[in-house]
Amino acid sequence: MCVKPVGASSRKFHDDLKVRLSQSRNWLCGQPDNYSFNRNSIKHKTVKIQNTFVIIFLLAAFGGCTEDFSDNPKPNQPPSTFLSIFSDKDLSATISRQTLNWWGDDPDGIVKGFIFTFNPNAENVEEWNENSSSLSWTFTTATQETFTLSLAGRDTVFSFWVKAIDDEGAADPNGAVQDFPVINTRPVVDFPVGTDVPESTFTVAEFVWTGTDLDGDDTISKYQYVLDDTTDESAWIDVDGTTTSVVLTELVGGEHVFFLRAVDLAGAKSALIRMPREQDNVWFVREPSSNFLMVDDHNTADNTDSFYKSTVQEIVGPVDVWDIKSNGSALEPPTVRAFLLTLKLFDRIFWYADTGPTLDKAQAALPTFIEEGGKVLMSTSFREFSSNQGDPLDFSPADSLGIRISRITRNQLIVPTTDYAALGLPDLQVNTAIIPNVFPVVPKISSQTMYTLPSSSAWPGTPPMAVINADQNFVFWGLPLAVLNGQETVPTLFRILLVDVLGE
Repeated sequence: MCVKPVGASSRKFHDDLKVRLSQSRNWLCGQPDNYSFNRNSIKHKTVKIQNTFVIIFLLAAFGGCTEDFSDNPKPNQPPSTFLSIFSDKDLSATISRQTLNWWGDDPDGIVKGFIFTFNPNAENVEEWNENSSSLSWTFTTATQETFTLSLAGRDTVFSFWVKAIDDEGAADPNGAVQDFPVINTRPVVDFPVGTDVPESTFTVAEFVWTGTDLDGDDTISKYQYVLDDTTDESAWIDVDGTTTSVVLTELVGGEHVFFLRAVDLAGAKSALIRMPREQDNVWFVREPSSNFLMVDDHNTADNTDSFYKSTVQEIVGPVDVWDIKSNGSALEPPTVRAFLLTLKLFDRIFWYADTGPTLDKAQAALPTFIEEGGKVLMSTSFREFSSNQGDPLDFSPADSLGIRISRITRNQLIVPTTDYAALGLPDLQVNTAIIPNVFPVVPKISSQTMYTLPSSSAWPGTPPMAVINADQNFVFWGLPLAVLNGQETVPTLFRILLVDVLGE
């Protein structure tokens, strides 16, 4: 119960008290007023403490703070949004791949996410919840994202609009907006080092390239290539932008040039590149003249090439010769795929090598060639430091190399095993002064030994020198046949192997 004084003095007291109570209420309830204390006064601090109890009592007597927060809540305040790049001036033109950062602030809650758009005509969303959907706006909880801006032309201005969303679903009514002028950069395409087309190929060639774009490599939409004539736009062939190689088959014999360019999403084209790289240079395509290929993996100056070619031609007729070692392996294709596809132009192969056979290409290509019906005769030898492990010979009928024999000399015989002697295979005899560092070829369990060295005090047992696989379509020699013609029996060996054993 409140006591109400009467009379003029009472009214004056009452009015004065109302003023002071109003000032005190404002101070206690956090509302600014013209009334203020001198906070630098030590005396006031003491008075403030002493009067606090009086004020509390008087407020209680006069009903306390007139505002009841439970009855009169403040409305939710929307959040504000900020971009790490913001300017009221035009930004400099940049590339189409942009990483943008943003954040939000909410005065009476928390920011639970953001919506953004690149559509300048998007509706101005002021509320958002988990059931909201829009064709223009995208919701995210992230504060950073990298965008690849799709260009419709050479240069474009993109407008990025982002709004913070608070925990009550209110969106920043304005959001943060920034225009980004984007200039499209032309893609760049190049042939990596070591992928040049040989100066001569059969009717198969592979071309490998790399493509880059400052706007992002994924903005390269396609590559285009053409042979010889770049003036006919309809002749250009499209390749997907994720493809970085092409194999050309059934090429027409003669001189050719391969041209390539990249095209980005905006249609901008790279500079034109060519293979061979040198202006006015060409590469020559040679069409096969037979189904029999001699792989020349031999780079020693002797009569080996002519001996093999004349001997084989006498038996099978016309042959094609592929030199993969001369001039720093200038004619060897840059990829295994092109190598294999070249082999597959033929049905049978005679692969002869010096002491450094190209085993990596043989390993990669010959198993598939044989699985698909091809037949192989291979003759090689090995350097002194060759491993006696089987890994380099996985592709062959040989399991591993045997214990090294320091040398075999002129007139040494190499003889067929009993089973193959019965087929008419002849003895062979060394017709050179010395063959150093001879490595026997130990057959795989499924393979058979065809030729051996006879027993001698110079080596243990009868070391195997030629083996054949279980399917009878791959004969592997650990000696160069060209120097085993002391009795002029190598032609007979070739005739039996190429007609009876590895015949068509």
